[in-house]
Amino acid sequence: MFMAVSPRRPSCAVVALLLAFARVAAAQSTESPAPPAGSAQTAPQQAPAASPPAAPAPTAAATPAPKEEPSPWKGRLYSWASVGTTFAYGQTYGNANVGVGYLMRYGIAPNVEVGYAFGNTPTLWTLRPGVTWYMPLPLVRPYVGAYYTHWFVGSGFPDQDGIGGRAGLSLGRVITVGVTYDHALGCSRDCDVWSPLISAGLSL
Repeated sequence: MFMAVSPRRPSCAVVALLLAFARVAAAQSTESPAPPAGSAQTAPQQAPAASPPAAPAPTAAATPAPKEEPSPWKGRLYSWASVGTTFAYGQTYGNANVGVGYLMRYGIAPNVEVGYAFGNTPTLWTLRPGVTWYMPLPLVRPYVGAYYTHWFVGSGFPDQDGIGGRAGLSLGRVITVGVTYDHALGCSRDCDVWSPLISAGLSL
């Protein structure tokens, strides 16, 4: 006669223990690993703020270079030519003149003029070194001047010397209208001559 033996079921305590182990293992797999012992987490240090750039040192104000005063001898050449009449030896002559000068600062102009008187006897050549002062105005420039005169006289007459002056207006440095005065030295009569003057000039 056989006796039937039924298998024994595991106890409730064993089942509960296995479930507890499974839960612990699942919990450990989801958690992040803890930092190693002895290492302490510190907040990252903030980088020091950059200091503003230093303002540039003030530079000394640049002193302007002193202006070089132009030389009083610096100037420009100018020339002129004129026609008119003159009086000598009790006669009236036709007269032509050419001249050249050097106009410097303040309107001072040393110059020299050569003239020729024609139409009567004796004929006359004239040399006039002198100086003229032009008033520094933009368009119309009044002027006055003085000169020494030497007359080269033809037909066997002796040469003569004299002094003279001129005055007038220079219009735009091209046209000059004025008058000249000559006084012959060492003469006894007809020693003074006034002559009108119209000249055309060129300034370089």
